[in-house]
Amino acid sequence: MSLQQSLERYIETPHVPENSFAIGYEYELKGQTASAMGFYLKCAELTDNKLLAYECLLRKAICFRKQGGRETHMKSTAQLAIALLPQRPEAYHLLSIAYELCGEWHSSYSWACAGEILSDYVERQRIDPLSTPCGYPGYYGLPFQRAVSAWWVGKFDEARTLFDDLADNPDLNAEYKGHVKWNRDNLAGRHQPESNKEPITDKAAIIAKIMEKRKKDDTGNA
Repeated sequence: MSLQQSLERYIETPHVPENSFAIGYEYELKGQTASAMGFYLKCAELTDNKLLAYECLLRKAICFRKQGGRETHMKSTAQLAIALLPQRPEAYHLLSIAYELCGEWHSSYSWACAGEILSDYVERQRIDPLSTPCGYPGYYGLPFQRAVSAWWVGKFDEARTLFDDLADNPDLNAEYKGHVKWNRDNLAGRHQPESNKEPITDKAAIIAKIMEKRKKDDTGNA
């Protein structure tokens, strides 16, 4: 549905929650996140459907992430989503990412662990899917978050084991295969990036900092 069609439908029946969500999503796709969040908020306030309200909160958290520098709002919105439907894993995934973006590694690790338990539950249950992609790749997304944050909190063996297990997982999508390979190569010291090549994942800066710190520590202890 186009933005024009969403607007026309919204004008005809502005009190239908799904119409507010639809127009919010169209605005988000066009990069107009402030407008999108206003419609997501209206939808969440109008609807009696917990799943729809939950998805509105997820989309708001994603909009805050897209805006950059809004991690505090991203965290609080994801926490509201967890409070609404604590049995679903998507908000835990977003919350772990939000803490990762702030460098709050213990919190990122803790929320990833909590969400991982629920992702296992979801795999065993039939739950209603969300209507839009909310950044949650599947049950392996939270173990990946745990692996990244585990390294930063000093759980080095756990991080390596998790990345090795993820590498053997046939369900990983192409993006996460790249994420896992990049991390494993960096932790093994095998990655030699080209000077003119962009990192293949947003984890690149994180791992580069890890390796730089380890080199400094080794030099200092020499």
